[in-house]
Amino acid sequence: MMQWIESPDGVCRFCFLARKKNGSAVYRNRCRRILRPIFFEKAPHVPVPIWAMIIVKDKEGEMTSERMHRSAEKLFEKMGWL
Repeated sequence: MMQWIESPDGVCRFCFLARKKNGSAVYRNRCRRILRPIFFEKAPHVPVPIWAMIIVKDKEGEMTSERMHRSAEKLFEKMGWL
């Protein structure tokens, strides 16, 4: 899930939120490490700079690295960044 606003300073910024109820600290940090390069790679292609909060909803046992990549790609398609 992603929430965003248009950037008031013209720079894309992303934050990644994985809550304690999703899993251990290791899992939450892994989610951030996987998502960070995916989103920052797309930042130069975003037509209008945004500030975005990406929220990880899946629990530790449900999410894999491959699934996280697919979810990000679906989000990019929905936003028109591909």
